[in-house]
Formats: sequence, structure tokens, C-alpha cells
Amino acid sequence: MDGREMKYRVQLALDEETDGSFLDEKTVYDYINEGALEIARKTNALTSTQSITTVADQTGYTINADFLSLYLKDKSGDFFIKYNDGTSNHFIRWGSYEDIILYDDTTSVLIPSNFSITDDPTLDSKVSGTETSGGTKSSSSGEATLTDSAADFSDVSSGDVVHNTTDSSSGVVVSKTSSTVLVTALFPDDPSATTDSDWDASDAYVIQPQGRFRIVLNPPPSTAGHTITLYYVQKPAPVYSNFGTFRYPQHLDLATVKYAAWLFKYKDREPNFADKLYMMAEMEMRRGKHGVDKALVRSKVRVNMLARD
Repeated sequence: MDGREMKYRVQLALDEETDGSFLDEKTVYDYINEGALEIARKTNALTSTQSITTVADQTGYTINADFLSLYLKDKSGDFFIKYNDGTSNHFIRWGSYEDIILYDDTTSVLIPSNFSITDDPTLDSKVSGTETSGGTKSSSSGEATLTDSAADFSDVSSGDVVHNTTDSSSGVVVSKTSSTVLVTALFPDDPSATTDSDWDASDAYVIQPQGRFRIVLNPPPSTAGHTITLYYVQKPAPVYSNFGTFRYPQHLDLATVKYAAWLFKYKDREPNFADKLYMMAEMEMRRGKHGVDKALVRSKVRVNMLARD
């Protein structure tokens, strides 16, 4: 189900006219994407891994921008990561960040005892500049290309908020083509305005990176070159255009639509209507999760967790 179909179905779920709706396009997409995050978090529909190489005596390491949550647990119900010391695998369990701060164990060891996930405050700086080539806007998808030959977009990722301060339009980064080129979706800051919502040469932009996370090892490793493998649920790539799609089963698309409609009614203080939509979203979510669970079982690699003192 693509973005155009999801917008249409949200309006139907709300008993709204599909033409002349009071719902502006940006708000509809915002709720659809908020729903997609919740669906992914609850169903583990999109998963990935990240390999991180240790640095001697270093505690914190930045996690991929698409990290949403952990999902693999051992028999005790604890989240874990895999730690390879070059010879064998060790499985390190999650511990609270509060305990790590409280005990303040900074003496390096060969194999850390536990890990935690916390905010990464080092990647929250705004990125600004100007369009250098006169970016194009696709008439079919509505996406607009932002190019700045002098930029470094290495810390920018899909889902980051972008503003065209010249044209008074805002939106999101849909994808990154290179360190100087981004694909964006823009919408007028004033929904009644007739701005083109694209990038013309010399248009000024500001990008606000989304929140990022880091993994904290406790105590820090004493050796460089070891490998951490992090298993996580991915954020769905944002859908803010007609032909954008989420990469999960169709039942979860339906759940996303119902969840987006529920957000509208919940914020409009219509609890009876909202409750019905939420129940429908939960039903579709359970159907989708059942399929995801079966797929995970089929592909699951059994891991013998090593007891740690």
C-alpha cells in the first residue's frame, strides 16, 4: 500500500470526503508515519543488525540512525548483544543506565559485564546552507531533491526535519543519495499557501537531525578491535509521498491506517469513535505480528546464553 492509498484510506476511516477534506496533506502523513513507528515497535516487523568495532577504554558508541528498539531476549527475558573478542562469542545482557552511572565502573576489562542504551547528545546540531543547483521536484511522487555541493550530510538521515526558509515550507528527509544530495518531501508551512514546495537555486535550508542513541558498555573494553553485534528493530523509512511504501506486510499497512485515524479522533476528543479505530488497529496488528513471529521462528538461529556471575 503506497502513500496515496494510505491517505485515501485514512479519510475513509474517518468518514471524510476524499475531495475537499479539512485534513491537510502534511498532517495526514505525520499521523501515518507516527502510526508506522508504533506498529514497528509493537510487532518487530523490521529488524536489522549493526556491527561496532571497539576502541580501547571507550564506553559509548553511536547507534545507527534507524534504531528504534531492542528485540532479542534470552531465556531470562533480558535483552542481549553479541560480543566477539576475536576468538569466541560472549553474550552481554542489558542493564539500566542508572546503575551504570551509579556504580561508575571505569576500570577497563577484557569483556564488559553489561550494556545499556541512552541518548547520544553529540549528533543534535542543526545543518544549514543553500541549494546550489536548483533541485527538481518529481511531479509524480511530490519529492524534491536538495543539493548543496558545499555540504556534508554525513550526519543527516531519513526522517530528519528539513525547512526551506526561503519559501516557508517544511518537511522531512526521505533518503540520502550522497553526502551532498538529499531527497526530501516539502509542504507549505501555511496549508492554504500556494508555494511550490521545492528547491530553487540559492534557497536557504535548515535541517534538524532527529534524536540518536548510543550503546554504553560497562565496564569499558580494554582491547580495541573486538566486535559488538547489536540486534534491533528498525524505524520504517518515512512515507511522505504518493508512491512511498513501508516495507512490512499489508496487514500492518491496514493497522497503520487505523492507528493514524485513531490519532485524529483521539486528539479531536471523540473517544467512542477513537476506541473503535484503536481496536481495529490492534486487530490488524495482531494479524500482522502473527505472520512476523512465524517468520522469525523459521529464520531463528538458536543461541546458547552463557551464564554470567
